Amino acid sequence: MYRERCLVKDNKKVAPGHYRLTLVSSRIAKAARPGQFVQILCSDSCDPLLPRPFSFLTATARDFSVLYHVVGKGTHLLSQAKAGDSLWVLGPLGNGFTDRGSWIVDRGSKILLVGGGVGIPPLYHLAQALTRGKSKGFARNISVFLGARSKAFLLCEKDFKKLGVRTYAATDDGSKGRRGLVTEAVGEFLERIAHSAERRAEMEGIALYGCGPTPMLKALSVISKKHEVPCEISVEVPMACGFGVCLGCAVKVADARQGVRYAMACTEGPVFGADQIVGE
Repeated sequence: MYRERCLVKDNKKVAPGHYRLTLVSSRIAKAARPGQFVQILCSDSCDPLLPRPFSFLTATARDFSVLYHVVGKGTHLLSQAKAGDSLWVLGPLGNGFTDRGSWIVDRGSKILLVGGGVGIPPLYHLAQALTRGKSKGFARNISVFLGARSKAFLLCEKDFKKLGVRTYAATDDGSKGRRGLVTEAVGEFLERIAHSAERRAEMEGIALYGCGPTPMLKALSVISKKHEVPCEISVEVPMACGFGVCLGCAVKVADARQGVRYAMACTEGPVFGADQIVGE
């Protein structure tokens, strides 16, 4: 990981209360992997004192971007950053998604990416990595399910479509896509495959990847267990330090030797196998 003062390349509003921040750092960008994150200090003052964690949205050879929601003082200050400013950044941090997905896609099977709200960015980064250098036909093996409160808050939909992946939307108010929870759309998608004699063999090659609110991840875990498909989820928990010192991001996980233990999401995660997470 690297700690650098990074130049702000751009800071654009992309949805109500949501911004895409692009920062210049070849070292951080080149080392970034889908599912990892950075800690960004939102101000040079001591208020707020702690940096904020953000998943990578994109990473090139020269710069990287994050997508964030303004919810407090730190992110409000971040939204005021302009091109030419600079911010202290630490990263890349944590463990991202495994390469199991690319192995499955290479065999012609299917990847399902399921995201809600600001949990969508790491899935876009993953979709980018999987489709880089591949044909549009190859990208059709990837299906993305996006969830939001309404059409206005549906993030990255156009970006996913540009990659050529199949894109489905679900909104709470029905203003875009199907009305209801995004996990309901995923469940119905898998049910159709499971009950089709011609397509049932596809179930053996499907893998799920998800990031979003905790209730969404719990529902996705249930779905993956029901259909016996591998699933990796990126948990959303407070991470104050980003490297396992403060112990504020403990997640209860299953352990072969201990039965149950607590793992630090910032160092062992934030990506875990859905079967690892022990629900309360």
